[in-house]
Amino acid sequence: MAVLKWIGLLLLGLVVVGLALFTWVDMRGFAARQASAALGREVAIDGPLTVTLGDPIHVHSEGVRVANPEWATEKSFATLKALDADLRLWPLLRGVLDIPTLQLTQPVLDLEKNERGENNWSFPPDPRKEAVKKAVEPDTRHEIPIIERLLITDGRVRYRDPVQAIDVDSTMSSVTAQPERDQVALNGQGRFAGKDLTMQAKGGGLSFLRNSTEPYPVLIEATVGKTSATVEGSIKDPVSLDGVDLSVTLRGDDMAEIFPIFGIPTPKTRPYSLSSHLGRNGAVWNFEGMQGKVGESDLDGSVAVDLSGERPRVTGDLSSKRLAALDLVGFTGASPRGREDYPTKGRGRILPATTIDLGMLRAADMDVHFHGQRVEAPFAPLDSLDARIRLDDGLLHLEPLTLGVGGGQIGGVVLLDSRERKTPTLKATLKITHVTLTELFRGTQFAKDMGGTLTGHVELAGSGPTMADILAVANGKIGVVIDGGRLSSLAVKGLKTNLLETLGVVVAGSQPLPFNCFVTDMTIEKGMLKTKALVLDTPETLVIGSGGISLKDERLDLLIEGHSKQPQLFATHVPVMVRGSFRDPDISLDPSESAARGAAAVALGVLLTPLASLLALADTGASEQPHCQKLVRDAQKTGGGRQK
Repeated sequence: MAVLKWIGLLLLGLVVVGLALFTWVDMRGFAARQASAALGREVAIDGPLTVTLGDPIHVHSEGVRVANPEWATEKSFATLKALDADLRLWPLLRGVLDIPTLQLTQPVLDLEKNERGENNWSFPPDPRKEAVKKAVEPDTRHEIPIIERLLITDGRVRYRDPVQAIDVDSTMSSVTAQPERDQVALNGQGRFAGKDLTMQAKGGGLSFLRNSTEPYPVLIEATVGKTSATVEGSIKDPVSLDGVDLSVTLRGDDMAEIFPIFGIPTPKTRPYSLSSHLGRNGAVWNFEGMQGKVGESDLDGSVAVDLSGERPRVTGDLSSKRLAALDLVGFTGASPRGREDYPTKGRGRILPATTIDLGMLRAADMDVHFHGQRVEAPFAPLDSLDARIRLDDGLLHLEPLTLGVGGGQIGGVVLLDSRERKTPTLKATLKITHVTLTELFRGTQFAKDMGGTLTGHVELAGSGPTMADILAVANGKIGVVIDGGRLSSLAVKGLKTNLLETLGVVVAGSQPLPFNCFVTDMTIEKGMLKTKALVLDTPETLVIGSGGISLKDERLDLLIEGHSKQPQLFATHVPVMVRGSFRDPDISLDPSESAARGAAAVALGVLLTPLASLLALADTGASEQPHCQKLVRDAQKTGGGRQK
């Protein structure tokens, strides 16, 4: 808008001075000197300048150029091959610019930033700066010069920013139909955020721009890489950006590509398509009525972006009626498209080695609440997900974080701290409560015969540039207790019944496998999970596990042994080894460690004493863990002695 008024003031100055001096050459030099002093840059009019008196007055000028600063790539900031304008005489004498026709031939505008962040459109200070600024920046639509017809031929606008990997070269033209239906068009192509850009933008003619009663129409279609956006609607006052009434559609292959384009932190996703209404209230842009899909998940709600602070602040309330758990794995650095779509530490690894983008964590602040009404996971139907995502100057805070599962929930706090650090730190504390296996497997063929109540906790802390690096050095603990359980016969078959039988676990055909208590208690030290207790208590057998799991190497090294509570005539009790990698685990027998057939019960005190500390941590009430509590009491009664 300022450019139009600059042109109008230039025309007014040319004509007024020209009428006083009647020397067009002197007038050309005078106008160039005044413009140079005001802008702090050389302004030249190299070609002829003529003014034809009449009503309207006709002004013709050629070779107008404005110099760039010395560091810029191009010599000129702006050039204009020719300017032709008609000015009505009587309004002109009152200081009002009434221009029936303004024609710009081959205008070129070169906008550029350098690696230090300096731009070429900020001009050096000048004593007349504030007065000039006030004169050329209209506050409302009706302050724009009256230009009935704007004709742009072979216009060009180029914008370059090496830091943001932007290089856009656009053509600009005006499309003329009827005076009240004129359009201004901008077609661009180039590179944006390191990806190919194409853009088409259309706006109403200057009659729309000045008309204070009709909204100004806008249509923008742009594609950056595989991300495309369409913005269509109107703006009541395009000068002050009041009355923004636009519909926005955004679609692409991966939401992670949004951040380098819009500066809003987003995870890796499957293809998405979102639409919303865009409005504005001061410095806050509001996306209301958002609807669409991300992968297999629906999404609706509202998002607001406040640009008034040091960093953009994103607030929102989003929900999903059908949320696919697979669409959430991008938050961990993995990809919902599978293992081949994200980096790992090497061939055969599965833990994500995607570098945590510190720039993204520090680029904006966030406070977004998300609710998933129904969560669909490949391993089990989940109930719901509630999360509040807060991001404040590099500190990512997920609290509350609650996942409804099996009639109970998994809840806690996750912190990712990248404030003033080169290496982010992760801390997570999660608690598992009131999860029943029957509910956990509802809707599956296992549900009828499953049983037991699961409780537990997870504590983890580590630092590193990727999630794989964080886990490789992590410290913490994991504890899980399942009380009074049973396994469906179908699930038992999936566990290879021959292995269970070698451990002395009695499998009764198609009947569910009952167990009294299952306990896992592990410490995490520098990425190594070490078993303090790993026990499955069945009516006939105690199955004891020992060994460790390496998060650094993604390797398993566990030994599982079965110990009869009473002599079993036909039991072999061959230990089972669980080894291999996370991606390709190997379960096999270890016949070299075979116990004597019919071995007596083991020393319960030695095997079970470590359970007491875990139960104290995971306990939500002794009444909910009667079988596991009895197991500990029995162990304590034996005093470490051997049962006969």
